[in-house]
Amino acid sequence: MGLDEDLVTLEAALYVSGRALTLEELSDLIGKAQSTTQKLLDQLSAEYMHRDGALEVVPLPRERYALQLKPELTPRVGKLIPGGLLSFATLQTLVYIALKQPILQSDVVTQRGTHCYDHVKELTEKKFIDAVPEGRSKILTTTQLFSDYFGLDTDRIRMKAQLRHKMKKILEDQQAEESVSPRTAGLEDL
Repeated sequence: MGLDEDLVTLEAALYVSGRALTLEELSDLIGKAQSTTQKLLDQLSAEYMHRDGALEVVPLPRERYALQLKPELTPRVGKLIPGGLLSFATLQTLVYIALKQPILQSDVVTQRGTHCYDHVKELTEKKFIDAVPEGRSKILTTTQLFSDYFGLDTDRIRMKAQLRHKMKKILEDQQAEESVSPRTAGLEDL
């Protein structure tokens, strides 16, 4: 296989997998050294960036790669996403949990209101957060899927710094898209 065929194979693998793939998995797929595969993935990522299209190839922690929709486009096409897009209020709750984690569900409800019970249920069902029983409440933390979906680091300190920068823009874009009144409970901490 030539390098062009390897690039096409890597792109196809990232597309059909629907998940992040490791450098090892991708190297095995094309039968090349990891260093060669890394260079090809960098080239593929640059090609997507140059296209200035809707998709991007992103490196993730632990030598993993994903082909994903650029986060800023999610509000525009969210209603077409299987399982549905998160509402603005649910997304606010997710950001709040991510920034304050690990956090008790009861503390989230105290700060954001009782509607957060529904948000936590939805976020748990979509596997963006884990909810582990703790007494009469639950300890809430974000999942690997959350980090991968939003292109964030899994290290909580680095992820929180990325969130402050990235999620504020995503929330603003989604709020504009939904034409929601400017209720920003929880955003003042970003």
